[in-house]
Amino acid sequence: MALDGPPSRVVSLLPSLTELVLALGEGERLVARTRYDRDPRVRDLPSVGGGLRPNLETIGRLLPDLVLTWADEGDDRLVDRLEALHIPVYSADSQTLIDIRRHTKNLGRMLDVEKRADRLLDSIDQGLAQIRSRVDGVERPTVFYVVWLDPPTTAGPKTYLDSLISIAGGTNAFFDAPARWPQVSLEEVLRRDPDVVVLATRHDGSPAESTWIHERSGWRSLTAVRRDRVLVVDADLFNRPGPRVVEAARTLAKFLHPERFQDEADG
Repeated sequence: MALDGPPSRVVSLLPSLTELVLALGEGERLVARTRYDRDPRVRDLPSVGGGLRPNLETIGRLLPDLVLTWADEGDDRLVDRLEALHIPVYSADSQTLIDIRRHTKNLGRMLDVEKRADRLLDSIDQGLAQIRSRVDGVERPTVFYVVWLDPPTTAGPKTYLDSLISIAGGTNAFFDAPARWPQVSLEEVLRRDPDVVVLATRHDGSPAESTWIHERSGWRSLTAVRRDRVLVVDADLFNRPGPRVVEAARTLAKFLHPERFQDEADG
């Protein structure tokens, strides 16, 4: 990817990078959104559809000088189709906390706001360090994070959510899974019997069915369900490895270890 200078018309197909552009104070450069971007600052921008299968004609008409997209694989890569339109592309594999740092630095450089990017990273580092300090020495409950309900899908090792759970003072119930995003059976969840279950809202932004896990046969016998240790969280906040990572980590840490945050206001 070669840029002649800082881009002025940016299309972001990856919500975590959209949030990052906004966090860097460069939202005026964005000229489109996906159907999954719900921040009020981009709500009135034209939609290009989904991030994985966007409307390329719409993107072309917007005359972007940079498209931020997924680092996809396969014979019909979105990156290749965009580059065929002679549009500069930045492709991102956002899986870990390290990826957040890398993309923040790269976008800071591309948008010519490197000092702002450094300040944002300093703020994230300080926020996460404070949370780690708060939960230092706690007994760590096991946490089953439900990324998707049907079929049940969770976060495995070497993922952003695995790190988030650890920072918040928990242990990922599937830290040793063979894949990053494994589908799991009820039998395996029952065998591991997590102390806490975290349910994310649906990807369309509608609330998760907080009663779902209580009503399913078998799931009711989980320790977390019997003890009412089920937390429903905003998928946009938790599932996107982006600039709001501190807010997500603090939300989870307060639920896991409320005694360590008694001096903070609720919320």
